[in-house]
Amino acid sequence: MQPSKQQLTALTGIRAIAAYMVFFHHYKQYIVRKEWGTLYNFCNELHVGVTVFFVLSGFLIAYNYYDNSNLDFRNYIVNRLARIYPMYFILTVAAFTYAWYMNSIENNLWYVFLMNISFLRGFFDDIKFSGIGQGWSLTVEMLFYLSAPLSFLLIRKKKINLLVIPALLIGAGILLTALFSQENNAGFFASYNFMFLYTYFGRCAEFFIGIALAIFFAKKQKDIKTNWCTYTGATVIIFCIYALSVVKGDNKFGINTVPGVLINNFIMPLFGVAVLFWGLLTEKTFVSRILSGKLFVLPGKSSYTFYLIHMGFIFSLLSLFIYNIWLKFFLLNILSIVLFTWVEEPLHQLVRRIFQKR
Repeated sequence: MQPSKQQLTALTGIRAIAAYMVFFHHYKQYIVRKEWGTLYNFCNELHVGVTVFFVLSGFLIAYNYYDNSNLDFRNYIVNRLARIYPMYFILTVAAFTYAWYMNSIENNLWYVFLMNISFLRGFFDDIKFSGIGQGWSLTVEMLFYLSAPLSFLLIRKKKINLLVIPALLIGAGILLTALFSQENNAGFFASYNFMFLYTYFGRCAEFFIGIALAIFFAKKQKDIKTNWCTYTGATVIIFCIYALSVVKGDNKFGINTVPGVLINNFIMPLFGVAVLFWGLLTEKTFVSRILSGKLFVLPGKSSYTFYLIHMGFIFSLLSLFIYNIWLKFFLLNILSIVLFTWVEEPLHQLVRRIFQKR
């Protein structure tokens, strides 16, 4: 599967947009006033940047590994861990150290810490936001990485497994919730809401939509020419965000409702995100040119670090000296670029050199 460098660069730029969406979701109260109603509620639902990340992960992992029938699983896992774990580990240790220094240590400190550094906290509702709070999504990502090679093997045998596998995963998530939701076990599969919003079992469809897009793109990119997908996909995403803000009712977020789950986990990924990605991959538009430019490529590359530091102890430290949210946004971007260049990427290469088989 070989998109051009410029095509993939546009997808790098969209990573920055997704990370910024999550930032604006978390700090909407500093950006728009609550009395502005519709706009405030719209920003409240910008957590869908995570959905964009999940679809993109599905696409990129399939783009890199789907056709590799002789995949070296060890090298594959080392490469995935080398990309996400070193920076996460450093920031998690720093977050717990900061909490200890500020005397805000939770009960069972070492248990919670171990659950964080092992990515297991994402299975437990009670501690999913501990440590680097937004890191709950990495448990979802890691389960996808671990299961992707087997999924690719099954899909290569029968394409219908693109539907069967996520259906079975969702069914398994429902069964686990039915079995454990009434138990006192730190929130392990504590509710159907938790399962559908915070676990791979509930969010798997987003990854498989990305996988399906990669397979379809590899076979049909030269046969199907469009000039409307970029703007149509973006429009659908905007409409879905608005729809989430409408269906939320008295809930905190639209995704806390059944229609919201359907919109966030299925409708928007398929008809919004995937269509937008197809447009970015195949169409030459103003949007693809902007996302492929320097303004978005470097922030896109450093978006993982930005995602990890935009909320938590680093933001709290910045807030001791700086009040303006836009200045903090700018400084977080600068810091994430510095950390990506001098810490994240060098450690990624170092871990690969040490642990990958040659």
